[in-house]
Amino acid sequence: MEYITMIASVPGIVALVNFAKRLGLKGEASLVAAVVFGVAINVANLYLGAHEAYQAVIAGLMSGLAAAGLYDLTPRPE
Repeated sequence: MEYITMIASVPGIVALVNFAKRLGLKGEASLVAAVVFGVAINVANLYLGAHEAYQAVIAGLMSGLAAAGLYDLTPRPE
């Protein structure tokens, strides 16, 4: 695996774990979820990394998670 892909997947894993927490994941399960997401993304990259469809899905997922995080950071008028 390329190092840039591995480094770029870290924020995505953090975003996925935070998303899972919002859906009700609690406690130590978030640690397990981070490991599962990390392994799943890296295994998928190993087998599907050369496919354009996989790259498009991952790019869309990361963009959507980033946008959702940015939306959460914006102040809301009271």
